[in-house]
Amino acid sequence: MVFAVVIGLVGVFVLYRGVREWLHLRRLRTEGRAAAGTVTGHETRAGGSRAVIVAYTDELGTPRQLTSNLSSAVPTMPIGSPVTVRYLAGDPASAFLDERRENVRSVLFYVILGLGFTAAGLSLALRD
Repeated sequence: MVFAVVIGLVGVFVLYRGVREWLHLRRLRTEGRAAAGTVTGHETRAGGSRAVIVAYTDELGTPRQLTSNLSSAVPTMPIGSPVTVRYLAGDPASAFLDERRENVRSVLFYVILGLGFTAAGLSLALRD
């Protein structure tokens, strides 16, 4: 029973992260500033997947770098590709790629994973 509760809580937490990321992306769409960026490389992560690295300049003219929170075996964008970065004014840490495919995949990943863990926790709890 304790294991079922833990699995269920993990699912709820992951769902919370997905909703929070969706709300953040929505806020960036309405209030965020757009900046032109360029894919400058790919970061290899554990397991061999690669994330996109983007260089852009913020509103103050400060050069910034952003690494996508998603990674895949085959990078979604080649080096040299132009992309749009969105961030909240005065908060460059809030930056996200304004790439619908990247953002939808990220939110769906959290939602599907969260629903899976929550369903597994509920089924384990109801089985006992």
